[in-house]
Amino acid sequence: MLPFRKKNVAKSKSVLILAYSWPPDFSIGAVRPVYLARQLARSGWQPIVVAVREQYYESKNTSGVTGADSALVIRTHCLPSPRHAYLWVKKWLAWTRRQLVSAAPNVKFNDGSTPNSQKVVKPAHGWLKGTFLSLLHTPDEFQGWFPFALVASLRIIGQHRPDCVISTAPPFTSHLVALVLKRLFGIPWVADFRDPWTWYEFHPSEIHYDVSRWINRRLEKMVMQHADRIVCVTPAMTEKYRQLYPNLPDNKWVTITNGFDLDEFAMLDPVEKSNRFTISYVGSFAFSRTPQPLLKAIGELIAEGRLDRHMVTLRFVGACQFVGGRPMTEMIAENKLDGIAEIIGVIPRTDALRESLRANVLVLLGGTQRLTVAAKIYEYIAARKPILAIVEEGATSDIIRQVGGGRVVAPDDLAGIKDAIAFWYDEYIQKGQTTEGYQSGSMASSDEFSWARLGVRYVSVLDECCINQ
Repeated sequence: MLPFRKKNVAKSKSVLILAYSWPPDFSIGAVRPVYLARQLARSGWQPIVVAVREQYYESKNTSGVTGADSALVIRTHCLPSPRHAYLWVKKWLAWTRRQLVSAAPNVKFNDGSTPNSQKVVKPAHGWLKGTFLSLLHTPDEFQGWFPFALVASLRIIGQHRPDCVISTAPPFTSHLVALVLKRLFGIPWVADFRDPWTWYEFHPSEIHYDVSRWINRRLEKMVMQHADRIVCVTPAMTEKYRQLYPNLPDNKWVTITNGFDLDEFAMLDPVEKSNRFTISYVGSFAFSRTPQPLLKAIGELIAEGRLDRHMVTLRFVGACQFVGGRPMTEMIAENKLDGIAEIIGVIPRTDALRESLRANVLVLLGGTQRLTVAAKIYEYIAARKPILAIVEEGATSDIIRQVGGGRVVAPDDLAGIKDAIAFWYDEYIQKGQTTEGYQSGSMASSDEFSWARLGVRYVSVLDECCINQ
């Protein structure tokens, strides 16, 4: 282990945060690191963030989460994903072959695409190909960030001598960078898991091969053993890891959920009142989420006369144009909701928050997630509106019941979904509960999911790591 000299204790503490995603990255992975860095800065810590350069983000949102200026941000390069490079070369070769065929129509190429071709794929060939692709996705598709993030971290340690390291994942490459730093310098390290690793709830099928699975499990075990603290975002995830690694000390495991920042809501402009009963979904259809149960329930309620179609509007805010490749417009038309359901699309973050405040009911959709929850749930809670959670039993249903902020209904319980919507609609009609505008004073700052409180818990974790070092 290399010598690691701490700073003068009289100086403020600093923390190195390894976060691939950082604004203006549009992904939800950029939200938690910013909230965390902002709260650490308010508590007297100096966050130093290592992130990738903006050019590598697939999509950007310049009006995303606020507070990114609370940290010193060091941006690095990133090598292209080997798997993506392989697929690009494969597509290019296929395109070249088609060009050759069109340029020489009299020359016959047996590419296996014609009915008479007898192309045989050997099982061994398929296994080797799948294994190769899975290795290009180990630990994830951002492995090309590892050398650059490591070099940047080494420079930061040499120049700033941070008191500890936080690696937040996914991507899990950040944990591997922190692991190397831990082995080299013995610096206190907190591994922050926003999603599980080897039993991740939504993986591309090509990574499910024995070799890559074994490597990922070995890497995960090394991270678990060497990190001073493992922070998970749900109690269910923490308990799952306890079961997987029963020999590790109990004080290693910590649950610090995602949350919301009341300051963001306080800065919003007043929300215009609505003259319709408004049901809103804010988010995307990742993790196999589908709005079909919601659409079917509203369609039937209107057909049965329990909802007045002129008094109801359904708004989808975010990347909601397609559901598993199927156009959302088809599903809306299929349930006879034209003129009622609206696809708002991706909008600035502040506008998305205002959409949550504008709604009378907010909808959560499940999908494959059981041990993790959509980060959007915390902004729903902050909006203080009824939440209709159409989810299976799991971490999401636990939170909804804990806060008492709505109803949990299974996706296949159509009657339950209809009853919940009809209940809130009848209440709306009887009491005339239109949205009159948002007042920041109506929200309690002591909510347990506020980052003002979560940040204090994170600081205590860092302090414990530094004291024990």
